Amino acid sequence: MDFTLSDDQQVLLTAFDGLLDNYRTPPHGIHGYVAWDAAFQNELDASGFAEIAAQEGYGSLEAAMLVEAAASCPVGVEAAASMLVGPLIGHTSGVLALAWQIGRPVRYLAQAQRLCIFDHDAVLVATPAPGDWEEMSGVSAYPMARLLRVPADACRLPDDLAEAVRRRAIIGLAAEAAGLVRGAHEHTVRYVKERQQFGQPLGHFQAIQHRLAEDAQIVQAARLMAFRAAHADCSRQAAIAALYVQDAMRKLIHDCHQFSGAMGLTLEFPLHLWTYRLKVLQGEAGGRAAQAHSVASATWPKQKSKPQLATVLERTI
Repeated sequence: MDFTLSDDQQVLLTAFDGLLDNYRTPPHGIHGYVAWDAAFQNELDASGFAEIAAQEGYGSLEAAMLVEAAASCPVGVEAAASMLVGPLIGHTSGVLALAWQIGRPVRYLAQAQRLCIFDHDAVLVATPAPGDWEEMSGVSAYPMARLLRVPADACRLPDDLAEAVRRRAIIGLAAEAAGLVRGAHEHTVRYVKERQQFGQPLGHFQAIQHRLAEDAQIVQAARLMAFRAAHADCSRQAAIAALYVQDAMRKLIHDCHQFSGAMGLTLEFPLHLWTYRLKVLQGEAGGRAAQAHSVASATWPKQKSKPQLATVLERTI
């Protein structure tokens, strides 16, 4: 598939890069785990980019490209659900949270104006109220809250719309994770170019070069698979993209922290702002097992069992 950007896509990404320029540098003096920025969120909402998938001439591919670009920044912002799922349910501004199970931590729930709840095959849409959730603290690098109950105004989506919402949510997961692995990889590459050891930069050692080259393959493959899924708007391709990045991110996280040495374990070193978010996404939407099951079900759908020979004979007598 040809992923050469069209003129319109190039203009779109250039404009979006201008918005991201203020958020590409890790915040100074950060000594915590969460780096969600309310100013970043407000600027994204006001820019109109969150509605890109619903605009004429654009679609889910362009939305996935913006999600990936935003996720590569060290400062977090809710973009995937708003850009990809929001247009399907009429959500045009503000944070949209996705809850994959009641009682589990939900990203951006405390900041959300709307909420999608995935309950087995059903999808509910609701407006969360403060009594419906409680904030959580932790090391996830996302603002998290636990969903305590289904909001009173929750309504169930029709089955076809529910399937589309689920598909777009998985595409958003794949695109966001692709941006995070790119951000972590680029930060590590910059570090090994600057960090001196034995009289030369760490990046001059072949063992590090080889493993970072393998990680670069992960980054590129994750991006292209997410974009392919978004372009096709296909449930099977979405599950494949999410499965790949949820599995491959383990190696990249390990390499990035190892090559950053002891510095990579400190909070003032911002690597965790990417890798800790990846750890959360590793288990999102059921994790690798759920995506593998989705891929298998789509590839080898269950066939109706053939009638037994004895039954056939009975019908012919």
